[in-house]
Amino acid sequence: MTSMAMLPEPAPATRELARRLLARAPELANLLRDTIVQNDDVYATTDRVAPKELLRSCRDNMLRSLQSLSGQVPDGDDLFDAARLTARRRADAGFPLESLLHAFRLGTEVLWAALLDEARTSAPDALGELLDGAVQVMQLMDVMSLATATEYRARQSAAQRRDSERRQAVLEGLLDGRGGDPLVADEANRVLGLTSTTRLAVVVVGHAGPSTSPSHSPADALTALGFASQWQLRADREVGLVELGSAPLSRLVGQLGRVVEGKAGVSPAFTGLTESASAYRLAELALDTVPEGRSMVAAFEDRLPEALLAANRPIADRIQEHALGQLLVLDPDKRDLLLRTLDCWFRRDGAATEVGDELNCHRNTVLQRLARIEALTGRSLRDHRDQLLLRLAVLDR
Repeated sequence: MTSMAMLPEPAPATRELARRLLARAPELANLLRDTIVQNDDVYATTDRVAPKELLRSCRDNMLRSLQSLSGQVPDGDDLFDAARLTARRRADAGFPLESLLHAFRLGTEVLWAALLDEARTSAPDALGELLDGAVQVMQLMDVMSLATATEYRARQSAAQRRDSERRQAVLEGLLDGRGGDPLVADEANRVLGLTSTTRLAVVVVGHAGPSTSPSHSPADALTALGFASQWQLRADREVGLVELGSAPLSRLVGQLGRVVEGKAGVSPAFTGLTESASAYRLAELALDTVPEGRSMVAAFEDRLPEALLAANRPIADRIQEHALGQLLVLDPDKRDLLLRTLDCWFRRDGAATEVGDELNCHRNTVLQRLARIEALTGRSLRDHRDQLLLRLAVLDR
């Protein structure tokens, strides 16, 4: 924290000249205000600082500066109270720190010019001592600027934390199903900058565990790609509400592949915050369809059969056991070879030659493996119902 101990002791001549200028503090404040407006484009054009507020801050800070240089800060008063109040008000208004510090530099020039003028007109003998002590005046203004910048950044940081907490609370409510409450929806639209017609999607990014989650959310990377988003970290996953704008959902899915490491699930596009909770569940289902150890961005509508199985794990496990039978008890290498052959046979619509080309084996080898699968599972690849069970079983692996 800035303290009086950091301030230089003004020379006697400087103290006396500053004491004489105390009576002219309102006049110097007006001069400082005019100087700021003339020399800083932001102050000259902004509506974030009212004219009365600008004059108040000039008056209070000029008075405190003169009191410090003259050694007449009232007992119990904080030398930096005016600077800190100005910093808080500018931070709250979203006023740029650069222009605020520029105003303090201009204040230094106005104050120093006033001290020189006072010495020349009323105390010429003190001019040499004043010039020798110029560094003390500059140090005072540097310390006041430091107090201002420190207070501004602290205020801005607190506001950003508060805004983040408010956004997190709003997102929590939407994901938990409170978007149907008009008051919650209105608050969410206001805080997140949405409208009732904003196209949205929910994204769920999976992490291996809380300790493996990345230090940064995907928000910044997605913003650079044209997608505004709000994210929340939840245990082993991160949930994002993403604004699609006019972009197709497929573009978001493609861009997520560049942003996300590991796996992610994406809900269908929707409008209206009442759909947020159900979209969240669908994104989680899409995530659950991605096999362990595989990096993939899964869109729910591209994974409907897999999502059907993921939504009911006991039934999916039963399908596995019922469809694959004795194939499941084979050595892992043999089992995986047969399952890859079966999966390829389904994808190639039963074209054994194409399957052989993909798996680098003869078509007769493919047919032998298929016969082995039928023997182990008790299923016929010519029976449509058995095919359906086997297709579902392969999808779920």
